[in-house]
Amino acid sequence: SEEKKKKKKRQESEGLASKEKTISAVGDKGAKVEKKQTEAKSSQSRTLDNGLAIEEVALGKPNGKRASPGSQVSVHYIGKLQKNGKIFDSNVGKRPFKFRLGVGEVIKGWDVGVNGMRVGDKRRLTIPPSMGYGAKGAGPKIPPNAWLMFDVELVDVR
Repeated sequence: SEEKKKKKKRQESEGLASKEKTISAVGDKGAKVEKKQTEAKSSQSRTLDNGLAIEEVALGKPNGKRASPGSQVSVHYIGKLQKNGKIFDSNVGKRPFKFRLGVGEVIKGWDVGVNGMRVGDKRRLTIPPSMGYGAKGAGPKIPPNAWLMFDVELVDVR
């Protein structure tokens, strides 16, 4: 087939051959981009009016207990800054983090975003500053007005 390629190249003018290459390269990229969009659509993700985005990454047991306001939930999580993907907090491999849902013990993005999860579910929450740490930020790792991304896995509900 290497011989055929050389022959074909000789037959076509050099300019035409390079033009075709460019077109096919662009075409390939375009196809890849479209594929990504379809994949994103098929995974369940929704964005609420306030900017909070909730994406279902993995589903736990269909009959798993659901997190609802007032229940005590245990979660494993990884928190990253959205703009650079820098991890600012994680308890993966450690003891699960427990909090009472819907009573303001955690940032608003969590109170809203964890609600309705079942034990074993994993969600990615993209949290706007208004539902995170706002204009103040938090500690040295979370700057003011930061958008946050949390990968959260619901371990237990009481």
